[in-house]
Amino acid sequence: MNEAMGKNNIDSEFDMLIDAHRKKVEAPLNHLTSSQMSLCVCVRKRPLFEKEYVQSGEIDCVSASNPKVVVHECKFRVDGITKFIEDTDFKFDNVFSDAEGSDVVYHFQIKTLLPNLFKNGVVTCFAYGQTGSGKTFTMS
Repeated sequence: MNEAMGKNNIDSEFDMLIDAHRKKVEAPLNHLTSSQMSLCVCVRKRPLFEKEYVQSGEIDCVSASNPKVVVHECKFRVDGITKFIEDTDFKFDNVFSDAEGSDVVYHFQIKTLLPNLFKNGVVTCFAYGQTGSGKTFTMS
């Protein structure tokens, strides 16, 4: 089945378990604009690159649905055979999924702060993440 989908190296059982969990995820809530808060912490999930997903067999084990990020940890039961997924939820002010573009991030996080900036206000935008996680791409 994975070969037909172009996913040669992926553990299909874990992939299906994660897909089953994603189908149970609640619909995302509307994003809040950063001007509605004194401090806003947001997360943007980047999609896996083809070389990670198809060639290296990485599993997309993170789901993003505003305001939650869920990490799906692939595990084995004590018998060493039975596979299961353990979910860990993290809640933020805004969460942008890999399907949402930079324009959406700009609209909710930056656009409403610009008038304050041009009136000699102070605005700080801080991007944090590992190398290759999309910080520069998002900020540009």
